[in-house]
Amino acid sequence: MKKEEIRQEIREQKASLSKEVIDLQSSIIREQFLALREYKECSQLILYAAFNQEVNTLPLIRQALLDGKKVALPRVMKETIEFYYINSISDLEESAFGIPEPEPVDILQLEKNFNLILVPGLAFDKQGNRIGYGKSFYDRYFISHEESFLKICFAYGFQVYEEIPFEAHDVKIDILITKDGVLRI
Repeated sequence: MKKEEIRQEIREQKASLSKEVIDLQSSIIREQFLALREYKECSQLILYAAFNQEVNTLPLIRQALLDGKKVALPRVMKETIEFYYINSISDLEESAFGIPEPEPVDILQLEKNFNLILVPGLAFDKQGNRIGYGKSFYDRYFISHEESFLKICFAYGFQVYEEIPFEAHDVKIDILITKDGVLRI
């Protein structure tokens, strides 16, 4: 199957999810994330605000802020993304695509040794490959920064394939979390 065929298949399956299923699975996935040693030990993390039937991250953003973590979220800047710190959910504004983004005020300062980042995606495999939304924002961001990232993805079970196509520029993920557990790659 080609990347675009997989994207279409996943979009159709996500569109059929009920709010109850999204809420239940999102809650289970978030709890597994919050239990990670890496989460407990980090002082800052890079998240994204979910949209379009993604695993709901807004409660996670609130919890991280309550836990005293510095939280940064992405903002699309033409052909790239940059990450900016927020102090609350109210710091987010809706983009032209309907995605909640931070105001471009307080830019993320990456840590040299370890940056925990939650990466969105449509499809994943057990070898750490990821199919995103097709713009390669995250792949280009990782390639353009020398810092170390621990890349974590949330997924519904139907988003996980045995194997998906990938290209040389695609950056692999490190941890995949579904309602069924945590897969360290």
